[in-house]
Amino acid sequence: MPKLIVMTHPGKTRLVPLQKPETRIGRAIVNELVVDSERVSRLHAVVTVDDAFVTITDLDSRNGTFVNGARIQSQPLMNGDNIRIGDCEMRFLAGDQEVTPVEALRLMTIPGLLTDLDNRGT
Repeated sequence: MPKLIVMTHPGKTRLVPLQKPETRIGRAIVNELVVDSERVSRLHAVVTVDDAFVTITDLDSRNGTFVNGARIQSQPLMNGDNIRIGDCEMRFLAGDQEVTPVEALRLMTIPGLLTDLDNRGT
């Protein structure tokens, strides 16, 4: 199951499984992923999961949605993509790999580590 690693505070992460066809992200409590930041719009972005792709779409937010440093309107996500919404950093994991809290923190802070995790056991 695809998931997001969300950096909640410096040194802390949260795993968010993308279990539903849509996961809304924003400041309002109606979102599945609530980000408590003034730089995040109430309804900021949505992650859509279907059989072929996982796509993130900006919902005309004021501060934008960024994937790998580029501002996007809508973009399919690839394993390891970095997402920034306001001042919230996330990393997309496409596969079913299990990730411990320590691995999640490393994945958020050490470039290239995702490849090592993907190759584990091969």
